[in-house]
Amino acid sequence: MVAKCSNPSCSARFRRLKEGKLFRLETDPLLKPTSVKVKEYFWLCRDCSLIMTLRLGEDAKVSQVLLPKLVQHNGEFISVNRQKGLLLREVSFWVKRDREDLEFTG
Repeated sequence: MVAKCSNPSCSARFRRLKEGKLFRLETDPLLKPTSVKVKEYFWLCRDCSLIMTLRLGEDAKVSQVLLPKLVQHNGEFISVNRQKGLLLREVSFWVKRDREDLEFTG
């Protein structure tokens, strides 16, 4: 379970999905099925997700990278990348605000 922001320099604690961005590392579904199934979650708090995202390196490890200034000002960046049979992508959710309207987070 995700307990804190994936940025090692940040101490923000995970409390709600809409207070940042959630990422899932999983076995790449485009590859042949294997007996090994990976599913791991990473979270960036709201402040960190404004300036950085998570990437899957050639060594198949998840790390933080700064967003380009152009992307930081426009505010939207969806991280999806593949390495060594793994897929890292941002996870989005529909959350219910009240009985009549839904809010999309992510």
